[in-house]
Amino acid sequence: MKQKKKFTILTRLCSVVLCLCLMVTGCLTGAMIFARPTTSTLEKRKLTAFPKFSVSTFLDGKYFSEVSTWYSDTFPMRDTLVGVAQKMKNHYGIAQKTMVVGTSKQADQIPTKEKVNKKVKTVDVPKNYSFDQDMQNQILSNLYVKDGAAYSVYYFVKDSADIYIQSLNHFASKVKGTSKVYSLLVPNNSVVLPDKELKKLGGSDMKQAIDYYYKNYKNVTGIDAYSNIEKNKDKYLYFRTDHHWTALGAYQAYKALCKEKGWKPEKLSGFEKKRFEPFLGTAYDELHLSEMENHPDYVDAYIPHATNDMVYWDNDGNKVPYHVITDVSDWSEGSGYYCFIGGDKPLAIIKNPKKEKGKSVLLVKESFGNSFAPFLVDHYKTVYITDFRCTNINLADYCKEHKIDDVIFENNISIIGSTEVASKFNQLVHDGE
Repeated sequence: MKQKKKFTILTRLCSVVLCLCLMVTGCLTGAMIFARPTTSTLEKRKLTAFPKFSVSTFLDGKYFSEVSTWYSDTFPMRDTLVGVAQKMKNHYGIAQKTMVVGTSKQADQIPTKEKVNKKVKTVDVPKNYSFDQDMQNQILSNLYVKDGAAYSVYYFVKDSADIYIQSLNHFASKVKGTSKVYSLLVPNNSVVLPDKELKKLGGSDMKQAIDYYYKNYKNVTGIDAYSNIEKNKDKYLYFRTDHHWTALGAYQAYKALCKEKGWKPEKLSGFEKKRFEPFLGTAYDELHLSEMENHPDYVDAYIPHATNDMVYWDNDGNKVPYHVITDVSDWSEGSGYYCFIGGDKPLAIIKNPKKEKGKSVLLVKESFGNSFAPFLVDHYKTVYITDFRCTNINLADYCKEHKIDDVIFENNISIIGSTEVASKFNQLVHDGE
């Protein structure tokens, strides 16, 4: 009986201690609810921001949905826990030289004769919508991995394509007489795979998709980067461990722009080159494969002849002096691509001191434009750069106010396959109407 009584007391004591631990843990978690990360170093993106309260979003339930999204995207110790989970996945089963990660999507048929729908259905994009996360999902949710290199499979979505096309056409009509409008669509990295291998993966033909966009533009000129990239696919045009193109890949698009503009392109050998290594990018962050870690990428960057000085404005409106190409040799191994133009900013300006007179360009871009922008510096008096994901600029008014000669919309073709991304462009060009 005494032993039974002691056991009962011990059990109750353990229960009380466990209950107290749970209460303390709950209190600490509650206290930390706003002490949450705002960016993910592992995923190289800003995390979902806490939504601003409004009566309308409160009444229709959107506010609570956005709070739920914020809560699930910003849990404490996020990068540490995600990194551990990713490493654990690598111990499942036997590693293969080739594999498909994620699930395939259903692509729309690319029209050959059918034109853009006159009426397109856009979606409302919340102010705190995470475009970085959406873009990574577009690119990293369906990967083909071969010998430690990851390739994105492209799926054409006609609704998204039509929204994007009509948005650019509308913008061109607003700046007619002020600015010439160009569209630079970048194929994803699967373009460098052998044709037979690419066809086996399914997905959509990127060349046909780009042709569909370009044929349906009105007063918008398409820049044919695809042809130069396809001809040089055996070169180091895309990273193995990251979804971006290299500066050499961006150079192919620059040459295509020069051909369209009638310029003589600068030779790569004439630039001062900086190399940053090792570099492990977004695909490595997603997969954590030992083959990638053992064979990392490197980042080459080419400093413009005219200047390496620039300024940018951050998300809080602060003006920051910076460099077109920044030395990131002492940064982390996942930071190599940040050497270009300070990364993704609402607005950046580069002025060419060697041109007293000259034209100006506005580059409306996502992160693929970061390594492309430096090649514009030697050809323009002023280069304006805005990242569409974080800008609040009325683009048409800005072009008219600053008398901008050329506007280049640059996007990776997989990224604008998202209806939300295409709708964001629709919002940008209709701003103020």
